[in-house]
Amino acid sequence: MPERSIVKEDFLKRVKSVVGSRFTDDPRVLKVYSRDFWPLLTLKECRGGELAIPLAVAWPKNVEEVVSLIKLCNEFKIPFTPYGGGSGVTGAASCKDCLVIDIKAMNRIIELNEEDMYVTVESGIMIKKLEEYLNSKGYTIRHIPQSFPEAVVGGLIATLSTGEYSTKYGGIEDLLLDIEVVTADGGFIPLREKIVPRTSTGPNIKKLMLGSEGQLGIVTKATLKIFQIPRYISKNAFVFNSFEEALAAAREVMLLGLQPAVLRIYDKDEAALRFDEDKDLAIFIIEEWSKALLEAKESELRMVLKKRGSLEIGEEYVDSWLKKRFDVISNVVKLVVPLGLWFDTIETAATWSILPKVYREFKREVKMIKGVNSVLAHASHFYSTGACIYFTMVFEADEEVYWRVWEKAMDTLIKNGATISHHHGIGLLRKKWFERELGETLKYLKKIKKLFDPNNISNPGKFMEWES
Repeated sequence: MPERSIVKEDFLKRVKSVVGSRFTDDPRVLKVYSRDFWPLLTLKECRGGELAIPLAVAWPKNVEEVVSLIKLCNEFKIPFTPYGGGSGVTGAASCKDCLVIDIKAMNRIIELNEEDMYVTVESGIMIKKLEEYLNSKGYTIRHIPQSFPEAVVGGLIATLSTGEYSTKYGGIEDLLLDIEVVTADGGFIPLREKIVPRTSTGPNIKKLMLGSEGQLGIVTKATLKIFQIPRYISKNAFVFNSFEEALAAAREVMLLGLQPAVLRIYDKDEAALRFDEDKDLAIFIIEEWSKALLEAKESELRMVLKKRGSLEIGEEYVDSWLKKRFDVISNVVKLVVPLGLWFDTIETAATWSILPKVYREFKREVKMIKGVNSVLAHASHFYSTGACIYFTMVFEADEEVYWRVWEKAMDTLIKNGATISHHHGIGLLRKKWFERELGETLKYLKKIKKLFDPNNISNPGKFMEWES
């Protein structure tokens, strides 16, 4: 380990005085905390590349310790970054020579309110553990991201997450009722004394934490909506003549207000990999608390899809997806690595009028890049106004090829009026394209960052960083 300055040694002693044994500066552990699941950093690590090694890791067990740690970081001008499940895919958690504040020791379920239908938790609780607890009581959050086995509630808030059931239940922003925050300067914003369904009492400053990726402080508690577990569930799958025809059917489904819990449309390339079907394929899950309502939605759905020329192929395709849905990335890695290939994913969103063009242009432009092997796509997360398309690119395991893919992909999305990210966030990966999408917004975000973080130490180097 490189020699540390006297100032840093003093800082680390003070950190230990706050968290005691819940601290480490072991180089082996620090290497683990040097990255998240960003495929580029994973590739670099596999090849012995240099990573952004942090200074130390602390595991606070309550909000008071978080306040103390952040105040210490401000006193010593040492950067810090919050760390949850480490399941992000954009490098947002990577921070050299910083104090990593791992929130996973703050994992209590504080209150389950069954009359008012909400749950309050500490932000370090794993979403899987929370969902299992709620299921045992007859409830659910139905927020099931791809990172479900690893993700924690605080990380889902910080990255503006969404989940597989979002078409019915919404993203994390729709489920969140309140949060407790420790700001980047060590300030404290508590939960409301009483939870309310909605309030019109001025701008809600807490909502700035949504998607802030640890740049404004740390979320320490959250209150989330809960739902009764649906009593009636219907599953089915259909094949279509084209991906575009399936999108048109999905639009009609949404405009009729049918709102399936899950709707996923796979193009031929991804359907072949996932289901061994060389056809554009859609899976549906409808969930309701009323049998009559479920049956009515089923009937209406079949009518819409039949009109669009689809063929019903049965619920076994949905069962296959449910069984394998969290194994997708590991399965892709097993396929591509022996061939000297690598991969990444890009999730975008666009309105109905341009969605088909975004799909066609993206696949055409990226597939033309030298070194690209294949581009797969599926649509998920549907709205009355449009949907998310999720692309998986397979290419030569080469960093230059990697960045050529991203340059072309981002340029194609921006030119066609799609967003550069639907739910993965910005991190280090998309930082250079952030201003192209949001323009003048970035200037004001940097001013907000400076107000919250006057020493520029809260997960520095990311998209909100202001110039000292």
